[in-house]
Amino acid sequence: MAFLLLSPAFALIGYMLADRILGWSLGSTLAFAAGFGLTAGYSVKVGSTAFARWIGASAGSVVVPSGATTPYQRQFSAIDALAISGRVEEALEAYESEVRATPHDVEVIVRTAELYIEHKRTPERAAELLRSVRRVPGVRPERVLYASHRLVDLYLGPLNDRGRAIVELRVIIDTFPGSQAATFAREGLARLKRDHHADGAG
Repeated sequence: MAFLLLSPAFALIGYMLADRILGWSLGSTLAFAAGFGLTAGYSVKVGSTAFARWIGASAGSVVVPSGATTPYQRQFSAIDALAISGRVEEALEAYESEVRATPHDVEVIVRTAELYIEHKRTPERAAELLRSVRRVPGVRPERVLYASHRLVDLYLGPLNDRGRAIVELRVIIDTFPGSQAATFAREGLARLKRDHHADGAG
């Protein structure tokens, strides 16, 4: 868990890039900054070899000391091809079938939620899926953090629920105390309060 104490310098760079240069939404800005800092902090903690293995795992190929790769990797290219070809409903149903078959597979849950978000379909279902990530036994902390950030995006975007966005930011603060993610969540709360006051003044 020590790697959750994110590298402040790298996380700040990520925050400034996403917020001030790219102009991303609050949730995306926080997710990018936290992920940027998390990656840097993780690499410093475990060294370049372990970091390379971690990156490989994210890309779908884990290299072990013998040089072999893991014997099994989930493949979703056929489902993604459906969405790319415009058969979004079929792709969503295929992913939902995967969720039902493997309800504790975080990768499947996140991919399904992201497909809903990308194609602007049923944001309520996307939020439900992202909330379920926290209930998966043994889920990695960085996936919990990612799900919370994406929920902030949904609540501030299509779901239009500022109150629940604030709750999610507080969840980040409470779940990852002392981390740079919590620092950025506090900044996000402050920004929401400023925007709320500005709206009231207008």
